[in-house]
Amino acid sequence: MRVRHFVCWCTVAALPQLALAARPPGQLGALQAVFDFCSKVDPAQQAAFHTEAKDEYRGLTPNQIAAIRNGSEYKRGYNLLSSSLPNLKADDAKSGCVALVPTKPVNLGLEKRP
Repeated sequence: MRVRHFVCWCTVAALPQLALAARPPGQLGALQAVFDFCSKVDPAQQAAFHTEAKDEYRGLTPNQIAAIRNGSEYKRGYNLLSSSLPNLKADDAKSGCVALVPTKPVNLGLEKRP
């Protein structure tokens, strides 16, 4: 059981890099499933997950996005992860989702001012 969780989170961690490389529809679908799941697990970060999901489609027209989302490969990737992610323990899910959101740099006021 732990091996399955480990493999699942390794896949989740690798998906953003793979999606940026070539944007295959199946991986975009899987990423969308992760962002949708994480929005439910951590509602406070819902806007950040939405932004991350939107960034995956950067450079595509609305018609291209619709075509991708209606494709069978996208749906297969989405269904694959959306059916397995709810099986994670709540603590594992929350910590995995937190890792997906980029942290904002802390402004310490040390930068030079003109």
